[in-house]
Parts: sequence; structure tokens; C-alpha cells
Amino acid sequence: MMWLISSMVGFLSLTGVFFNQEKPAAADESRKANPNSTIIFFRESHITGSGLRPSVYVDGRGVARLSNGRWFSCSVKPGKHKLESSAKHQPATVVEAPPGETIYVQMVTVAGTWRGGGRLLQVDPEEARKIITKLKLQEKEEENKK
Repeated sequence: MMWLISSMVGFLSLTGVFFNQEKPAAADESRKANPNSTIIFFRESHITGSGLRPSVYVDGRGVARLSNGRWFSCSVKPGKHKLESSAKHQPATVVEAPPGETIYVQMVTVAGTWRGGGRLLQVDPEEARKIITKLKLQEKEEENKK
């Protein structure tokens, strides 16, 4: 019986080493297969501005309207991209999207006269992942509602 257990442990450890050695190559292959970059937009849930659904624009093209407590992703070509929202008098955020990488952009609501809007800020990936786990994925039909 002890022989069987030691054989299984040995087999599993060898298998684990094999997979660990293959991970970097697999990641390189997936980057070659999909050279595009991903931008993940998210908005934390807050009472202030909860009724707002500011539009998100990538290079001047409207991609979605971001609801309170939601997130969505957008595939883009590698390179520089200009990110804007519907907030008036707010500067655009310019991001550099490396091939196969993911960029995280947070929408922060800003107050305005008669209406508010959203400001887009690039954030640290590790912090963004922690926040996104608490949010809901925005459905396609929600993105296109106006």
C-alpha cells in the first residue's frame, strides 16, 4: 500500500513539474494567437451617482454605457488609445496597450451642473482585480441601452 501511495505522489510531482515548465510557452503561444490587447472598464458601486450611466468612448467610438457596480471588457489593437467618457471638461486618458496584455480602467463619477458624468483612470492591475471580484459583469444588452 505504501508503495502505491509513493508512486502516486511521485507521478503527480512529475506531472506538476511538466506543467510548470510549459506555462510560459503556453502564454507566449496565446499572445501570438491573439495579438490584441484587452481593456477592462469597471465602476465601483456607490450611492452617489448611482442613477448615472456614463458612456465610454475608445478612440472616439462609443463602446458602452457603464452602470453602477458593473464591469466589462473591450478588445483593442496594441498601441496608444484615447479613452473618454461623457463628463464635460474632463481630459481624456491615454493608455499604451501592449500586445496580449490587459489594462484596467476605473470610472469615477464626477458631479456636474444638472448632470454628472464619469472620469476614466488607469489603475494598478492587482488592485483592480480585487475590486472587480465584488462587481457584476455588465451584460451586452445593458451596454447598448441608451
